[in-house]
Formats: sequence, C-alpha cells, structure tokens
Amino acid sequence: MKKKHKRVVAASMAMMLAATSAAAMPVMARTTSDEVSEREARNAELSMNLATQGMVLLENQNAALPLADSGNIALFGGGAYGTVKGGTGSGDVNERYVVNVWDGFNNAGYNVTSTDWLNAYKQVYDESGGGGGGMWGAPQVPDIELTDAQIEAAKAGGTDTAVYVIARNSGEGSDRDAEAGDYYLTDIEIANIQKMAANFENSIVVLNVGGIIDTKFFGETEGLDSMLLMSQAGMRGGDAVVKVLNGEVTPSGKLTDTWAVNYEDYSSSASFGSNDGNTTQEDYTDDIYVGYRYFDTFNVTPAYEFGYGMSYTDFAMYVTDVQADADQVTVDVRVTNTGDTYSGKEVVEVYFSAPDGTLEKPYQELAAYGKTDELAPGESQTLTISYKTTEMSSYSMDQAAYIMEAGDYIVRVGNSSRNTAVAAVISLDETCTTEQLSNQLVQDEEINVLTNEGATPYSYEGEDEQIAAAPRFEIAAADIPYENNASEYDDESVVSYIYEDSDYQIVDQETHPRYTRTPSGNNTTPAQLIEPYEETIQYVEKTKDTPTLLDVYQGTVTMEELLASLTPEEMSYIVEGVGWGGSTAPIIGAQANSVQGAAGETTSNYYDTRKIPNTVLSDGPAGIRITQQYQEDGTTYYQYCTAFPIGTLIAMSWDREVAEQFGHAVGEEMNEMGVTIWLAPALNIHRNPLCGRNFEYYSEDPLVAGMTVSAVTIGVQSWPGLGVSLKHYAANSQEDNRNAVNNTITERAFREIYLKGFEIAVKTANPMTIMSCYNLNNGWPGADDYDLLTDIPRGEWGFTGYIMTDWGGGQSTPVNSMHAGNDMIMPGGSSASIRQAVEDVAPSFADDGYVTVTSGWGGGTENWNDFVLDPNGDTTIETEVTADAINESVADRVAEGTAQIVTRETADGAKTYVEYTGYYQDNNTLPLGDLQKAVRNILNTIMDTQQFVKMGEENGVDVEIGAYTQNAGLDSYNAVAKSEVEETLSVSVLEYALELAASADTEGVVPAVADRFNAAVANGQAILDRVYAGDYTVTQAMVDQSWSDILTMMQYLSFMQGDKSDLEAVIGMAEGLDLSQYIESTVEGFEEALTAANDVYADENAMQDEVDQAWRTLLKEMSEMRLTPNKDALAALIQSASGLNESAYEAESFALMRTALAAAEDVYADENATEEEVQTAVSDLQSALAALVKAAPAADGTTSAGNNDTTASGSSDSKDIDGTLTAGVTSSNNASGSSTTTTKTAGTTSVKTGDTVNTAAAMAVMIGALAVIGLAATTIVSRKRR
Repeated sequence: MKKKHKRVVAASMAMMLAATSAAAMPVMARTTSDEVSEREARNAELSMNLATQGMVLLENQNAALPLADSGNIALFGGGAYGTVKGGTGSGDVNERYVVNVWDGFNNAGYNVTSTDWLNAYKQVYDESGGGGGGMWGAPQVPDIELTDAQIEAAKAGGTDTAVYVIARNSGEGSDRDAEAGDYYLTDIEIANIQKMAANFENSIVVLNVGGIIDTKFFGETEGLDSMLLMSQAGMRGGDAVVKVLNGEVTPSGKLTDTWAVNYEDYSSSASFGSNDGNTTQEDYTDDIYVGYRYFDTFNVTPAYEFGYGMSYTDFAMYVTDVQADADQVTVDVRVTNTGDTYSGKEVVEVYFSAPDGTLEKPYQELAAYGKTDELAPGESQTLTISYKTTEMSSYSMDQAAYIMEAGDYIVRVGNSSRNTAVAAVISLDETCTTEQLSNQLVQDEEINVLTNEGATPYSYEGEDEQIAAAPRFEIAAADIPYENNASEYDDESVVSYIYEDSDYQIVDQETHPRYTRTPSGNNTTPAQLIEPYEETIQYVEKTKDTPTLLDVYQGTVTMEELLASLTPEEMSYIVEGVGWGGSTAPIIGAQANSVQGAAGETTSNYYDTRKIPNTVLSDGPAGIRITQQYQEDGTTYYQYCTAFPIGTLIAMSWDREVAEQFGHAVGEEMNEMGVTIWLAPALNIHRNPLCGRNFEYYSEDPLVAGMTVSAVTIGVQSWPGLGVSLKHYAANSQEDNRNAVNNTITERAFREIYLKGFEIAVKTANPMTIMSCYNLNNGWPGADDYDLLTDIPRGEWGFTGYIMTDWGGGQSTPVNSMHAGNDMIMPGGSSASIRQAVEDVAPSFADDGYVTVTSGWGGGTENWNDFVLDPNGDTTIETEVTADAINESVADRVAEGTAQIVTRETADGAKTYVEYTGYYQDNNTLPLGDLQKAVRNILNTIMDTQQFVKMGEENGVDVEIGAYTQNAGLDSYNAVAKSEVEETLSVSVLEYALELAASADTEGVVPAVADRFNAAVANGQAILDRVYAGDYTVTQAMVDQSWSDILTMMQYLSFMQGDKSDLEAVIGMAEGLDLSQYIESTVEGFEEALTAANDVYADENAMQDEVDQAWRTLLKEMSEMRLTPNKDALAALIQSASGLNESAYEAESFALMRTALAAAEDVYADENATEEEVQTAVSDLQSALAALVKAAPAADGTTSAGNNDTTASGSSDSKDIDGTLTAGVTSSNNASGSSTTTTKTAGTTSVKTGDTVNTAAAMAVMIGALAVIGLAATTIVSRKRR
C-alpha cells in the first residue's frame, strides 16, 4: 500500500527570519567544540528540504514510483555509496558529513538487500580515494560488475524493487567529455542496469549528476520503469532523494535545460571547447539559438524538453483571463490538483512567440513563470503572472536598440516548452523602439551564425486553430513605453581629484598608449589598443591632514577629499585583494575580521590610519567554502558550514521562495562566520552540456538564471552588510583554456542570452559586487573590457557596487582593469604594477641588500618596481645591508655591472650598502582618476558592511547600513501573485450518489421522472469529471446540488406509469356517443372530462392515480348528461289546450288549466328543458285539462261558453282499472303519418334513453364491466389514437 503524500517543504522565509536575526553582527563563529550546533542541524535539514523541491521525475512507467514507505530495497550503482553532493573546485563546500543514498534508505528504515555489491564497490571506492575531495575534486571511481550471485542475494526475502544510482562529477578547470564514463554510460553500467531490470519487478534509475547525460539507455533497456533526476543535492542528498522516491515529497522540479536525444543535436556540439581541437577561439555560431530556442525553432525533438517534469499526481491548468496593453501582459491561470492521492506543486510557464521581421526570432521564448503552493487533491490555486510588454523586444545591432517589430505576438501557457496552448494574440501595428542603447560589444571578427531561414519550427496539432480562436489585443506602437538607457559613461572620461599643491600631471595617453596583453601560450588573441580618453583635473580643498572613511560617513569630509588625500601606494593596496599568494592555502590577514580558509579579503593595511576595515570573501556557490577545522596556538577550532544543493538543482525548483530561502541560509552562515562577500551565485548560461561548471550555473535560459540568482541574492543580502558577487561576468561557458579562450559573439546574442541574466539580477536584486571572467570576449580580456564592465552594468543597468577579477584575472592587466571598471584585483600581488602606472616607484629592498620578492598567482616577482637595472643608466639608488649576510643574488648583479657593494664609515661605525645603477621607466600611463574611481566604488561598498559597523563601534560612531537590502524585487521583472488555496472540493457524496444511481431500475418508471433522473445522473457525472479534470469553474455548491438532484429523483422512481386499459374503454364508450341528442348544458362538462381523459391517455408520464381519476370523472360526466327531450306530445297538447273555449268551462277549473298551459309553454320554449320537465309539463297540462268542469247549460241548451267541444286532439280520457289516469296521446309527427307513442312508466332508464341513473351504482357496475370488455375497448380506442 503506497502512502499518501505528506507535506515536507522548506521552512518559509518568515519562519527563517524569525529563527535568525538579520541585524546580528558577525560573531566569528569558530568554536573549540566539535558538537553539531543548532544552526548546523537546522540548515542541514533545510538543505535536504530544498533538495526535494528541485528533483525532476523523468519517467514513471507502470506507476513504479512512489515506493512503499518501508520494506526491502535493492540498491546498486556507484552513486549509491559515492553519492556526489556537488561539483568540485571553488564551488565545493567543506561540510561536516555527507548522507549518501545508501545512508538515506537506511535512515528511512528500509532493508537494503544488496549489501554484497555495495560493500564490494565501497572497498574499491575507498581504496581509490573516491571520497578524498579537495579543491580539484576526487577521482571518478567507475562502477564494478554486478554478478549473478549478487543479484540473487539482493532478491532474497522477496525483494521486487531495485534502484540504480548513476553518479557523475565535474568542476572547475576542465570541461566534460562526450565519452563513456562521463556523458555516456559505461558498458558496465549498461550491463548492470540491464541485469537489474531483468531481475526485479520494479526497476528505477536515479541520476546523481550535475549536468546532462545521455539517456537513450532508458528506452533501450527492457524492464526499466522510472527515472529520477536527483541532481547533486548537497550534504543531505541521500535523505532527500528517498523522501521523493517514496512519495513523502511529490516531485515538482522541472528541467532548466533541454535534454537531447543525441549529443550532436545541440547547436554548439561541433565546435564547443575541445570538440573541434581548438580551445583558444570559440565562435558562438549558434547565436541566439541556445537550448530550447534552437530545438523548437529547428524542430529537433528532444528526449526531455525544457521545463519538463512529471509528478505523482495530475494537474489541470485553465487560463481564466488574459490582459494585455502597451505596458504589461497578465495571465491568470487556475491550477487544480486533479489526482486523488498525492499533494503536489505545479509550475506555470508563460512563453511568447514574436513575429519575424528584419530580425529573425526563435519559435518561442520564456516570458515569465510561477509555481503554485502545495495543492492537495482537488485543491486549486490561481496564479496571476505578469511581465512587461517590452520584454518581448529583440536587440537590433543596426539600431543599437531593443525593438518590437510589427505583427502578432503569440502568448502561450503550459508546463513545459513542448506542452503549451495559445492563450492570446497581441497585435502590434508598427515597429517601435523600446530601449535605446549603444553598441558596446562589437565582434572582433565576422562569423557565420545560425539562421532560421528555410527552417520549419516545431508545431503541434491544433496550433493554428488555437491561434485563430485566441483572444486578440490590438496595441499601438505609439503607446509602447520608450526608454533611452544609453550609457552616460560611453566617452570613458575620468576625473582626477587632487589638492591645489599637488604636482600631478595629466597623463599623455597619446605618448604613452596602453594595450591589452600580447598573445602568448594559450592566448592567441591579438593585443587591443586602449583608445585615449579624456582626463579632467578637479581640485579639492584640504580640510584635514589624514581624513578617514569614518569622516566621509559622518559627512565631515567629502569622498573626493579622501580620494585626493590617499597616496597611489595606499590606493594600490585598497584595490588589491589579499588571497592565495603562491601557497595552496589562503593567506589570512592580521585583523580579527579574517576568517581561516576564506578565498580572500580586502586590505587591512589602513584599518587604523584610514579607518578602512578589511572585508572577507568566501567561495562556494553551494554554501560557504572555509576551513572546517584548524589549529592556532595549540587549540583546535571548528568552522562547519552547510553544503546545499547545487545551483542547477535550486533552479529546477522553479520556485523563487526556495531560492530565497537558500540565499538567506547562506547569509546566516556568512553572518555567523564573519564573511562579508559570498563569491556566488554563478549565472553563466548552459550553452553546452559539457561545460565543467554547469553544476554551479542555473539554466540554458537567461530568465530562469536571472530570476533564480535574483532570489538567491535577495536572500543573502536580507542580512544587512552582507553581499554576493555575481559571476563569471560574462560568457564563461567553458572551462578548457578558460584563462585564454576568446569568444566571438554577436552583440544581439550577448545581450539576449549571455548578459540577460546578469541584467535581471542587477536590476531586481541590487548585488553588492560582480566578478569578471577569465576569458576574452570579442578580443578583449573580460576584466579589461570597459564597455562590458562600465557602460553596460553601470551605465545601462544602474549597478552601484564594485567589480572584482576572478582569482588571477585571466589575460587581463591590472592597470587596464582599473580603467575598465574592474575595481578590485584578486587575489593580490599587483599593487606595485598599479602604483607604477601612476607614479615612479623605487625598488623595495630587504635587509640583505636585495629586492623583496612577492609571491603571486603565477609565482614570485622581484620588486624592482619602476626601476630598471642598466649599467648605463642615469640613476643610482642604494640600500643598507643590515642582515648578517648579503643576498647571493647581489653578486650576480655586481657581475653584470648593475650593482656594487660599498662600505662607508659613519658616526655609528662602518656600514655596508649596495648601490644599483639603472633608470626609472617612463610608464606613468594610468590617469589617477581611474585608480580613484576604483577606490571610490570599493569604499562606498565597504561603508555598507558589518565590518564598517564594527569600525564605527570601535570609534564611537553609530553606523547604519542596509543599502544592499533594498531592491526592486523580482516582481519588477516577472510578477507572480497567488490566490489563497481553495479548499478541496468534497466529491465523496457525489461519488456515492452516482454509485447508487448506477444500480437503480428505471423500467416502467414514468418517462418524465426517468428523464429527470437520467439528466441528474448525467449532470452529476459531468460535474465529477470536471472536478477530476481541474475545471476551475466548478464550485462546492455545484457539486452539492448535483448529488442532491440525484438523490431527490431517486425518491420518485416509484412513480410508475399507470395501467390505462380502463381509461381506454371508458374513452371508447364516450367517443361513441352522438352528442347532438343531448342537452347542450349537460354536454359541456362531459366534453371537458373527455378532453382531460384523452390528455391523460396521451401522457406517457401519467401515473395510476391520474389514470383512475380521469376515467372516473369521465364516467361521472357521462352519467349526468341528458338526452334532448321529444316535445311533440307537449306541443300537441298545448295546441289542443289553447283552442278550448273558456266560456264552455267553469272559470275556476279553466284558470287552473290556463296556469298549467302557461307552464307547459314555458317548458316548450326552454331549450335546456329536461325530459322530466317535459313529461311533468305534459302530465300537469293533461291533469288540468281533465279537471276542466263544463259550464251549466244555458236556457237555450248551450253551455255558458257557447260551445260543446271536446279536446283538440279528439282524445278520450279513460281510467285504468286501478283508477289512475292514463293519457293515450297519438300524434302524427311525420309525413308518413306514423305515430309515436310515448308511455310514461315508473322507474329510470339507461343513459342512452335519457332515463336517470344511480351514478354510484353505475360506476360500480362499470368497473366490473370494463374488465370484461377491456380487450374490445382497447381495440376500439387503438383505432381512434392520433
């Protein structure tokens, strides 16, 4: 059972700042205790956590990772025991211990079953000195063969998982090789990996490498499952990689380089370093096409693309909004963890594709990026990522400016260079200049650079459709911001500050030209003339005899007065570092500020006289490189520092917080140890995988390099008074012949690729110092190049610190470096040459009568300074011999005629002198202002150090520092805002509801209910799918509503369709009636009931209650219908009654008849009269007629009415034997004379005859009857269906 992810991440900056005090003064933390300090333990833990954040999962087939959190594991490969924490050289760190991968598994509680092989390798490794370390590293110890017996032993106990750790190392001074054992695997490594894969169910490869290696073996080896790039993870690397392998930390690193299928796929592979047999000249013909810019533009398929990295969980990205105007492009991206087990982090990468125009462009360039916080399954976070619109500019060498060309700029968003989607299209109406500069890096020769002409770039299915459908933004060129940042220092003029009484004269540069170093040895580059430049004298008022730096800080003297007061000798030592001399061990200054084992420091010569403290400089891009332990006056002191992950691993986190935490922790140790300047970070570009120092550097991409270095710098310099040194400025992209190789690079490539990272770091992080490079660029030694060192960083970027040489300076000349803007010469031994370029400097003699010898980087130098021995010279100088013996070298000079030994008697007795003959060189070629400019930059920086605070305390001056803690911040270049992490959407109830719904039976259910149920299920499933897919628009309310709808509709599944057979029969009967025979008023209710019954019959959703109600209602209405009555008999009777002679009858009886007649006439006239009413009218009228009493006869024998009529119809009345009156009415109602006889009988008739019925009884009868006639009724109704 694989465990769920636990959150194991680096402590936040807030926590770190709470645990440490950025305002604390250095306490010189050497200690006599060998116990692990709290800081050591804390930073070692931090180192481990930081390492987990940058490891990159390259392959994970069959979900072999993460491992179970315990159990058996077989472990092979040289890196399992000889785990490489980091590269060699000055980038190394002298840590207390290193946890290898073997240790890591043991520490985590695993049972490592492959000890047979591991112990065998350990013996070979130890005997070969593999762990020896040292400045130039330990020998690489190749892997030994993995035997069948060792395999079987490792499989004991049912072990089914094996890990093979491939280790590689490189470092300062030489490049790597594209050979087996370095870039390629050895035959033994391949055979061992194949054997492992064939014998274990789960086979994992871990790459313990500081740079790219060939990975074709993975696809060529059957049975390999996973591959993790652990990189070189610092002193706790073994612990860190196990946490990633077992899922305690989900991998979230992304590659900062393109890993090619074949080494030859790299654009610089043919000519890089020694590949072409020439290490003295490097033509950067790949130009701007470095890394993914090349692979994407020329459609070269990589093994693993730039920005690539897998995870144990899945993420979905949704671009929720894009805004673009002339100032800024902003993309809102919602990221959701769509997995169901592991938490994790994801990187959002924003690219742009610029249109080709007069300048060709790469397919795409990284514009900005950001990384989410850790997201649990279902959690989401929105990143708002912004960058300046003008960052999509390209450098035009013809215009000496950055320009944006007219056309469409495509904005892409994804999580690698080969996994993006188009988010927007920005259309620029006209070409415009965004930043005016001046060309500073003119090529020394023309080279044929790579061009995309005729190339078909990478594309993907649907790209054109995405571009067409993307939102478009129209921007007018007139609205694009324009800046003129051309260097104000371009004329190279200097100001020399002197007192009024000074005899200093402006240097005649025409008469005394200066050149860069002439070719020699591995330097084949011709010397360059340093063109004369203007020197101006500025007189300074003298207000104090010996002004100090504290005076300047307090404002009692100006910096200009201090500069005028300093002698050339004093200044030559201020600009001269103290470092490695001729010994392999660093030379430590005399002051308490010094740190044993530091790379160097600034001078302490004027600590008392000028109140200028010495500051300490330490190596180590992965930590602080100082001596672990040493003895002094019989006491052992300890100085343990942390070995952090290498720079590339920090960058692969793509996390500015990780980088800043790393920098802050380094700053803490600097503060503790008394180190002022950290000789790091190093941000040269990964132009080619074989560069030996790529492990120190960050990326093939200048934005990633620049942003990471900026974050590291901000972290270090969050400690007031501490600083970094950005290196190696610039284009130090190879180590073979690094001291003398000349790079020919176009200015566009220089600015867009090799300088861009430095530019970002300077503008965003305000670094304290910069270190120049060994190599030459376009014919100029890096430390002698005024355009590179002054015009660009100071004139264009606003750099305010000081610049130092790398140790030894390569092919630079200290005098030229002073003018160029390289303020500090490291590591020492050059003060005399600098002083000599400003004034005549006499030899420096020892007490044995001969000149002193200064040990320097290249060996010993006799300090004749400006004096040249010449037997014909016009100058004689002498020195007294106070030693017991004269130096043997004096005899050599006597022999050549340039020296003689003389003895003179003095008041103190006889004294011995050596007189030397020669002349002073006419070599005062350096304007005083150049030296003063360098001193100013150094002293301004020193005034913001902790050592200067200490100087103030010693002299009663309250010094405030913190200038280098101030910075523009990374958001000024690449802004990232993160929303709060949205809580996990709870979908468990929805999942359960869908499970229940899947088993529900909808057969016979009312279709409307079934439809609504099915719709609810479909909606619920769609909501769940959207959650799984990371759809940012899904809310918890939507999830809850969806499962509620499903459960609600499930309750209605009991609503079955009604049995309509009874309804069908009743409708058939009703529709067979002739409604014309019925009284209209009684038909209306029937018709409504019939319509309703038909509606129910047609309604497939009608349930049984509705069906039964419909036929019962219809039957009731049928029962209440009345036939239209026959009024013929009534009419005849009315006619007869109307014809009677009233006078023939007694008045009273006739009045009664008249009343009955009137009622009969009313019934006859009433169209809605019922049969009962008609029969009653007939009966009443007949009774009235029968009750007529004839009037008494008159005297003439007639009635009183004068008539003797009978009834009009001639009817005769008779009495039945029972005494009731029966009226037999015969009426001729038709043409044939047929008669209709209506007989009134007692009781009721059926509905068809119009007789009244008992409705309840009839319904009861009908219910039974319908069961009998159901089949026939169904047959009838089926014919009637529409």
